[in-house]
Amino acid sequence: MRGQYETITAGAMPALNVAGAIIRYGFYAVGMLVFGVIALGIMSVWKVVPKKINAAPAFRIASGEFAGKTPTGSVVTSSAYGRVEMLQYGELNNRNSDLAVVMVIPPLTSGVKLAQDLSTPDLLKLKRPRIMSNTHHDLETRFGEFRATEMRVDTDGRWKQCLSYRSRFSTPIVLITGWYCDGSGSKPSPNALACSLDKIVLEQEIASKGADNFIRERMGKPARCKADPVSQTTDTGHRGMSPPSRWWQPSATYRRY
Repeated sequence: MRGQYETITAGAMPALNVAGAIIRYGFYAVGMLVFGVIALGIMSVWKVVPKKINAAPAFRIASGEFAGKTPTGSVVTSSAYGRVEMLQYGELNNRNSDLAVVMVIPPLTSGVKLAQDLSTPDLLKLKRPRIMSNTHHDLETRFGEFRATEMRVDTDGRWKQCLSYRSRFSTPIVLITGWYCDGSGSKPSPNALACSLDKIVLEQEIASKGADNFIRERMGKPARCKADPVSQTTDTGHRGMSPPSRWWQPSATYRRY
């Protein structure tokens, strides 16, 4: 019996060794998989966080209104927004006019929706009270159309009148957004904003070849700038309920309230 038991045990040992190896390496494989998932998660989060790079914006604004002001600029990149080049003339918290221009080169995988959903004030970290109005303006420039919206921004206890704007180009390869504020306390001129945006000049090549070609082609066109208020095409006013005496009448026989 002892010899038979030893024979059976000896025969089972290789199988047990193989099973142990499978369990051990399987544990290692699961551990590596979990570690890989965590690492990918950390990498994806890191990519979303904007990363500032040591570069200057590729453009400037050749507008006489801001000729005497030294601009401040920065460039950041992220997987969410792509490449974002920011340029600002003047300061938002003083009593002078200021202009902020942001050129966004979205990632190729983002499509049009990402570019159209960008919120101008949040893009520049405008963490201060602001009131957006329902008054809009269509701006025309040599680069294409812009939509501007009137807003007020609380600058250290004083409301500053501004225009928030965003490009409405026919291509998703480049987006231009920002704001323009008047320093006198009055509403800023949409025409002045349109003419300032019409004077975008490239100082160096844009990181995206497609965006660079788009801007340079339109830089060679004649100057063009004007602004028109957006007309309201739908009656959004309060309309009272018609009296019960008219409820039975066909709608075509009486004037609606």
